[in-house]
Amino acid sequence: MPEQTLHTLVRRLDAAMEAPPESLHDAVTGALAEAVARRDWLRDEQQRAEAEQYARHVLHADPQGRYTVVSLVWGSGQQSPIHAHHTWCSVAVYRGEISETFYAANDGAPVPLRTVRRGAGTLSFDGGDAGVHRIANPAGDTAVSIHVYGIGAAEVATGVNRVLG
Repeated sequence: MPEQTLHTLVRRLDAAMEAPPESLHDAVTGALAEAVARRDWLRDEQQRAEAEQYARHVLHADPQGRYTVVSLVWGSGQQSPIHAHHTWCSVAVYRGEISETFYAANDGAPVPLRTVRRGAGTLSFDGGDAGVHRIANPAGDTAVSIHVYGIGAAEVATGVNRVLG
C-alpha cells in the first residue's frame, strides 16, 4: 500500500503539470493533501534524521525534470537557512510539527515578521514569489515534511533555494 500512495501522488502531480498554470496551486496542494492524509507510506529510511542537519530524501524525480518530491526530516532544533525560492514549492507536514518564520528582505539582515506553526496534514504553497522564510523544528520529536519543488532532481540541492542567512 505505501507504494500505491506515492504512485497516486506522482500520477496526480503529472496531471497537474499538464493542467493550465493557474490551476497549479490547487492541483499540487490537493495531491499532497491526499498523500499526507495517510501516515503509513514513507519507509523508515525516508524518515531518518541526521545528527548534524535536516535530512533530504528524494522520493520521486519526474523524468522530464518538471518537479521533484522530497521528504525533509527535521531533528529537534534543526532548521533551514533563511532563504527564498527560485521556483514554486509546496509543503505538507507528514509527521510532527514544524514552524515557518517569514522575513522582510531588505538591504541588511533579514528581519523576522511572523512565525506559523504547522502540524501534521497542514499545507503551504509558494509560487516562487512568497518571499523569504526559514523552516524549523524548534523542539520535540522528529518532524517530517513532504516538499514538491518545480525543478528537476539534479538541481534540488543547488537550484531551489536562494540562501540569505
